Amino acid sequence: MWRFVVLQRPEPLIYGVAVTDRCNLACRGCRVSNTGRPDMSWNQLVTAMRDAWARGFRELYFSGGEPILWHDADRSLNDAITEAKRIGFFHVHVYTNGLLGLDTSADFNWVSMDGLPGIFEKRRGNHFLQVERAVRSTSHAKVAVIYVIDRNTAEGIEPFLRWVHETKFPIIGVMFYFHTPYYGRDELFLTGEERAPIIDQLLGFIRAGLPVMNSRAGLSALKSGRWPRRFAVASIRDIDGESVCCRATDKVCADCGYAACTELTEVQRLRLSAWLGMLRYW
Repeated sequence: MWRFVVLQRPEPLIYGVAVTDRCNLACRGCRVSNTGRPDMSWNQLVTAMRDAWARGFRELYFSGGEPILWHDADRSLNDAITEAKRIGFFHVHVYTNGLLGLDTSADFNWVSMDGLPGIFEKRRGNHFLQVERAVRSTSHAKVAVIYVIDRNTAEGIEPFLRWVHETKFPIIGVMFYFHTPYYGRDELFLTGEERAPIIDQLLGFIRAGLPVMNSRAGLSALKSGRWPRRFAVASIRDIDGESVCCRATDKVCADCGYAACTELTEVQRLRLSAWLGMLRYW
């Protein structure tokens, strides 16, 4: 049974926990991983989840670094997922690069894939086949891809979508984000003017029946820029504390490409396409 709250104002709903900074990749444009900061301990993790639940958060996700690397003594990420469900969170999601497999006990796995070979390695290195095998071999019922669009990966969008469709890649679909310049604008960054025609292409791919998970409403908001930043419906915690929406500074909000935020704002605005889209993964 779906348990979902119609948000008349930004009440707490989605809570993220970045359990570790450690990662088994060194992706281009990423500086949040392998910082040397310690992992969250089991006690810190459980305390954070219980506190989030008491404050009204009802959906939870784990991220990193690579969250599947997290452990504390004999505790693993699956123990954390089990504890989150015991506390009462309606759904638990995991954001992973897929290199360690996808057989978690989460309700949903989001896997990072930014194009086919020739494009993928420009951002994440020569690991496409490993990730593909992990997705095709998992018994997990719900898996989706997150594709980050930057100056190098933009040209790979349509070939990747057609490959997903034609090869019956066993995923729910592909959610597209834009590269967000967390550390300042860099060579990967696309301006709003450069993003606009790409968003128009994505809207066309939706009409063509290709497996884009972004909603029409969410993409339109992302294109216009008319959506609230630091949206209080979501928070994330790491070893150093808690942030609203994401762990970046306010300076990057104007250039945010985190499309999940526009999906949430359009759900709150009761846009039908956003609601129908979200029911696929929440």
